[in-house]
Amino acid sequence: MKALSLFSGIGGLDIACEMAGMEVVAFSEIEPYACEILKRRWPNVPNVGDVRNITRDLLENVGVKQGEIDIVFGGFPCQPFSVAGKRRGKSDDRFLWPEFSRIVREISPVWIVAENVSGLINLALDDVLSDLESENYETGTFVYPASAVGAPHKRERLFVVGIRKDVAYPRCPLRQGTVEQRAHTVEESKELANITERSSGTLWPTPTCRDYKGANSESGLMRSDGKMCTDQLPNAVKFWLTPRKFMYKDSIIDRNKSNLGEKVGGQLNPDWVECLMGFPVGWTDIDCEEPLPWPGWPALMGQPQYDYEPPRVATKSRNRTKRLKCLGNAVVPQQAYPIFQIIADIHRASLLFKEC
Repeated sequence: MKALSLFSGIGGLDIACEMAGMEVVAFSEIEPYACEILKRRWPNVPNVGDVRNITRDLLENVGVKQGEIDIVFGGFPCQPFSVAGKRRGKSDDRFLWPEFSRIVREISPVWIVAENVSGLINLALDDVLSDLESENYETGTFVYPASAVGAPHKRERLFVVGIRKDVAYPRCPLRQGTVEQRAHTVEESKELANITERSSGTLWPTPTCRDYKGANSESGLMRSDGKMCTDQLPNAVKFWLTPRKFMYKDSIIDRNKSNLGEKVGGQLNPDWVECLMGFPVGWTDIDCEEPLPWPGWPALMGQPQYDYEPPRVATKSRNRTKRLKCLGNAVVPQQAYPIFQIIADIHRASLLFKEC
């Protein structure tokens, strides 16, 4: 299967797509540092730039033939729906679903996968589903956290999946329901994450694009009520640092006194966040020619760090701010992989059906 990637970012959905045996034939991304990462990791795949400029002619100019695209996917900007923003929804200038919908209408792929935050459900999901269904797509919505696939943080995400009705196989609804029923799915996913947390320990805060800020001093790591600021990832890692041989001299945290020891050093390490987000280590470092394979999920917050994890904090890291911003906006590949794998399985089954 050949795929067109929209709002590609640093390639989280693209990694999931390739894990399922699909081929990405073109990207669409405009953020400069993310573009550098894509070029570094996929040097032979063209980046066609702004989605607002994508046409069939433009795709043909970069070698993508008409009718070649089996699947269009992308995580269109989530700021209009995120709780971290002003939640203006469709009135936000960054609401680019109409461009996604236009490209689907012009290319008419067999499959579409759209990713976003769960806040989309009450603000624009009905419009998204209505647009796809008007273009003759059968649609389904799925909401679940990254912790459902083993990640030590929640990162709840909504996936909208569509298959063109004239080629749908097998012929059954993907997942239908009202907004209220879909909202119930969100609650189920939260409970799933809570079960994971209760059974295994404490989940880390979900990475965000603002994680490059963090606190640089001991005072900034404690709230006015004397409790530790562990609700944001850059601060949380400083309470559970990577063990170092010099640390026998001072306790990192004196939990009896609820204050920090002297050595909180360093800032949130992008290499460790890559591990937390399911990416190969060094993926967002454009000076890294060959990233190390993803080693596995980090230990939960408050637990001893696994030997294979990169340090949680670092004193020197090139392009740290840019890397953390990109990672905060990224999709966990393992979270999206089950959807792409099921699509690939259905596609193979349909080919076998045609042969029979």
